[in-house]
Amino acid sequence: MKVLHIIPSLIKGGAERITLDICSQLQQYEKHEVKLVYFRDINNYEAISNQLDVSLIDLSFKLSLKGKSTGNVIPLQALIDNFEPDVIHSHLFESEIMLSQIKYSKAKYIVHFHDNMHQFRKWKGGLSKKQLTNWYERKTVLSTYKKKNVSFIGISKDTMEYIQANISKHFPTCFLLNAIDLERFRVKDNIARDEFRLVMVGSLVNKKNQQLAIRIVKYLNDKGYPFTLDILGDGPNKNDLTQLVNELHLGKSVFLRGNVDQPEEFLHRSGIYLHTATYEPFGLVLIEAMAAEIPVICTDGKGNRDVILHGENGLMDTTFEVENIANLILKLHEDASLKNRIVQNALAFSNDYDIKIYVEKLLEIYREDKKA
Repeated sequence: MKVLHIIPSLIKGGAERITLDICSQLQQYEKHEVKLVYFRDINNYEAISNQLDVSLIDLSFKLSLKGKSTGNVIPLQALIDNFEPDVIHSHLFESEIMLSQIKYSKAKYIVHFHDNMHQFRKWKGGLSKKQLTNWYERKTVLSTYKKKNVSFIGISKDTMEYIQANISKHFPTCFLLNAIDLERFRVKDNIARDEFRLVMVGSLVNKKNQQLAIRIVKYLNDKGYPFTLDILGDGPNKNDLTQLVNELHLGKSVFLRGNVDQPEEFLHRSGIYLHTATYEPFGLVLIEAMAAEIPVICTDGKGNRDVILHGENGLMDTTFEVENIANLILKLHEDASLKNRIVQNALAFSNDYDIKIYVEKLLEIYREDKKA
């Protein structure tokens, strides 16, 4: 079976990470040939992608309501015609726009919903430029789906509900929770954890809400608890977050580490994983923390309800209040029995999210209505 994965870029992110993990695992199967294509020259995963059949192609296309679309997808069309994939597995909405211009009927198309792609939301009126653009893009993409063998993948109950409400009546939809390379995050040696050290991983964007985590550290420090916080990731909010750290005089307590190649090293050295996102499609980093035997405290980002069982394998806050979350941190920090129980339950829970098991399920989806 020939499988082609398409993603806009290889910037640091959950969708990009699992796409690479899928391709890495797929290439372990001798009877399957896998290729990955991206079309914006951003690659923060060179150490992984260098081991794969990866192509960066010069590609651009922009739909126009006035019928004056710009750019072309000729390089992608040529690559597909030459590779002749049995499955085309796409990630993120920009890939859907590109594929809407492709004429290739031999493949099964898999559309991976890594989040609730807002461009697919049904139009409920409104004449703003953004609303009209989304309506036109949705209309264009869905019209091409009807001419192809298309299936959707949803990664959480929240995402499945979104798909059902907006488009999936016409297309098969599969529920497939995310997965990780468990071996990478397992604790293999005796490690010295700093129980006052917090860590958070995620792009520095509004929905990840790192400013709340910073204010929590300020609250704890003011109460006399010397907690520190490592924030891993990069993004447009870096300057604002740096400014907040300086305003709160937390230069010795909060550290913006940027993108790191081995986040597991921070997970292994920290005492608690803190995640304050307002919206989380699934929460792959929460599974990584569980596998790394670090207890998780998170806010309710909807999609991560499938991951965190409050009081069992982690603690979840629904208030987004600094004091309430700080109290959860102190509760976990001071109750060794609770902390150990959560860590052990989480470790067992993470076993079901191994990329090897995931890819076996994915192959079943690929094979439906298609000979392997």
